[in-house]
Amino acid sequence: MRARESAKLLLMANDVQQLRDLARAYWAGEPVVCPKHPGVIMTGSFVQTTFADHLFLTCPRGRETITIPQRPRQMEFHRQQVEGFLENIERGDANLCYRCQSVLDVESSVNPTTGMAEYSFTCVRCFSYGTWSGQNAELAGVNG
Repeated sequence: MRARESAKLLLMANDVQQLRDLARAYWAGEPVVCPKHPGVIMTGSFVQTTFADHLFLTCPRGRETITIPQRPRQMEFHRQQVEGFLENIERGDANLCYRCQSVLDVESSVNPTTGMAEYSFTCVRCFSYGTWSGQNAELAGVNG
């Protein structure tokens, strides 16, 4: 039953962003708050194996566990890499993670009154991430 509960946590609507944030908090040494029990701090450990390094997070209240693959380990993309992702979007090219060549989850929003655009890139495999924000007109100038 516990394995099913763990699988359900992984299939939530914003699972990529949620897992990215959990891994980011773990690697930053910050408290990892349980997504199911707000206010409860999860215990975690990095497990290194031959083929499947991962983070193992456990909620002390409900005993749910979350396993986050970390081969390669999560990192924040450099600004130049994020700008490369934006250039790929402008050209219509595919965006793949520079670290593990997996698909990127891309979220974007544009404020029509100010022209401010925000992009968030998260790898669906290693949960590496990067963000960009600026004027929508600047987006065209990223590659120039």
